Amino acid sequence: MVSLKKVTSYALVSVYNKKNLYNLCNILKKYKIGIISTGSTSKKIRSLGFTCFEISKFTKFDEVLDGRVKTLHPKIYISILHNRNNKVHEKTFEKTNFPKIDHVIVNLYPFSKFIDKKKDEAIEMIDIGGSTLLRASAKNYESITTICSPDDYKLLKKNIEKNLGATDLNFRKLMAKKTFELTFQYDRDIYNWFSKKNKEIYLRYGENPDQSAVLRTNKDKSIIDNKIQGKEISYNNISDIDSGLDFLSEFNEPTTVIIKHNNACGVASSLTIKQSFLRALKSDTKSAFGGVVLVNKRIDEDLAKIIIKNFIEILVAPSFTKKARKILSSKTKLILINSKSIPKIKKETIKSVRMGSLLQKNNDAKISKHNFTTVSKKNKISKRESEDILFAFRVVKHIKSNAVVLVKNKQTIGIGAGQMNRYDATKIAVMKYRENFSYKNIVCASDAFFPFTDSLKLLIKNNCTCIVEPNGSINDKKIINFANQKNIKLIFSSKRVFKH
Repeated sequence: MVSLKKVTSYALVSVYNKKNLYNLCNILKKYKIGIISTGSTSKKIRSLGFTCFEISKFTKFDEVLDGRVKTLHPKIYISILHNRNNKVHEKTFEKTNFPKIDHVIVNLYPFSKFIDKKKDEAIEMIDIGGSTLLRASAKNYESITTICSPDDYKLLKKNIEKNLGATDLNFRKLMAKKTFELTFQYDRDIYNWFSKKNKEIYLRYGENPDQSAVLRTNKDKSIIDNKIQGKEISYNNISDIDSGLDFLSEFNEPTTVIIKHNNACGVASSLTIKQSFLRALKSDTKSAFGGVVLVNKRIDEDLAKIIIKNFIEILVAPSFTKKARKILSSKTKLILINSKSIPKIKKETIKSVRMGSLLQKNNDAKISKHNFTTVSKKNKISKRESEDILFAFRVVKHIKSNAVVLVKNKQTIGIGAGQMNRYDATKIAVMKYRENFSYKNIVCASDAFFPFTDSLKLLIKNNCTCIVEPNGSINDKKIINFANQKNIKLIFSSKRVFKH
């Protein structure tokens, strides 16, 4: 029997993911918390230079069935589950001659990463012992600290230091709650695999804390599976990422879109992705604060250095260089998403309504110069204007209605979104433009026709000389005549691009 005289408190450590294991062992050693472990985990701990007690030496039972049975032993669960305030429980525990386990640090086999593998491989990734240890310790949270993720080692360290070698009840309860959430989702993934149903990922909450939310997907992977860094992804985060990808699907050249509350506050295309980011940010720096940034090209070291100087919540890109990843890792809460394997186009949009669902084909029609017809007398469109017309209409297509977008040199300089009338949308776009820019000869795109001249008057007053809108209003002739009187260029689109 290994001597237990020098240690009074123990942590049972059995982890598949050995990330940050050194840091964990270091804090346990500092506060004289003994480590009991199994198989590959114990070997890893010893290789890091720490003392580790093999669990089989206490149970007198070696691992069997290729590791399928290693922690399923009554002495272990008596140590974890006995009520420290119950004398009968204490006597039963003392008879086991087993160490008192105060911390259970376990992470599970990554079953979700094996659901598309061969059946036998997936079956072997169904964790039995790990789930049982986690649930048992979480049940007894009044006495036991349960850690189910390497990401929580820092929180454990902070709480142990705060409590001089112990943990407090509030922390243990929080970790127990997280543990049951994880095991619930884990079992749900297994259930879905057996039943061949859609994969369901339960989110922390919906748009607000009192709303439950689930990400349901019929794919093996979701946006969440493409996260490579950062805090937990929320319902609103997923919605913003999806919205941003809609914008990027319109562009092949280096383009950046910054999303805030499901609408773009800045979009820009340039020769380089760095330049597009800087210009998208400048479009509306105030609104970009805390936003979601999406780019369609690789993030390199230079751009990463610029990005971390700004507060953003999420960064989405098809790839990151190693140096960029290292720089961005300094922002531990910043969510990084690799978009390379995320589909560019979605086939349909679905909205839940009372007693049913509304389904429609997604508006994935490509906007090209062939969609536009100049209807004003002033009809010579320069190359720069042609590019801005196309850019502006591709952007306004994904802004929520009523929507008005002002553009100069493939950069949004004013966006008015989600208003109940077009004039208010125009006023907001103009206000944003006047806050940040003084450009002349700007282009305006509207997601639907201007039924009255009030918006046009405001636009012309603020340096707009080219307007693109769909036709279809009974006042189309009146609008054309007004454009001719004011000597501006008016272009009609054959496409309508409302987005509610």
